Amino acid sequence: MWKLEIADGGNNPYIYSTNNFVGRQIWEFDPDYGIPEERAEVEAACENYWKNRFQVRPSSDLLWRMQK
Repeated sequence: MWKLEIADGGNNPYIYSTNNFVGRQIWEFDPDYGIPEERAEVEAACENYWKNRFQVRPSSDLLWRMQK
């Protein structure tokens, strides 16, 4: 599953930022993130979206709604 990583500051001396990278958001994929029931629910939502991708609007995507 994808998880949101929010930076709390950078320690690399070769990279410069005016706010020390605070608040930067990065999506990282972690295949072991979440409990098995959540992963199964995400897989079912992805499969459902793939089967009906030409009949539904992107805003009705269940995976998108699960992230809220």
